[in-house]
Amino acid sequence: MSCILRAGGENFEVEKFIEQNSMKPDSFWKKGDRCFSNSNTNFKLNETSGIRILVSEADFSELPQQIEDAILFFAKHKSEIVKLTSFQGIEGIDLDFGTEAHQTGWSSFTFPPQLMLLAGTLGVSLCISIYPFDED
Repeated sequence: MSCILRAGGENFEVEKFIEQNSMKPDSFWKKGDRCFSNSNTNFKLNETSGIRILVSEADFSELPQQIEDAILFFAKHKSEIVKLTSFQGIEGIDLDFGTEAHQTGWSSFTFPPQLMLLAGTLGVSLCISIYPFDED
């Protein structure tokens, strides 16, 4: 998964939101549940509840396509995103773009004004998660 809309908060009733909204979650977590339920060594508990919604399935190497998909997603789901931002218990929402960084020493990423305006108007932060890429 390359671009996701992630929202959460300490008192967010994630299952109630899922019942009342048409955006389907890719995954969700609940406060008090184990972060890594299949782990035999990590018993850490979630401190918040939250939801992840898939925005783009474009590869990590296709950031421009992820951005285009995000603009279309925001246009299509604007009313649902407004409901999410104002849903009781939500403390933050971000649009997370997963991309890869080559071993060149630097990377530059640019977001178009249209996406920044849509995200800002809806109260959504932009985030970039950079994953190492080894060309060998």
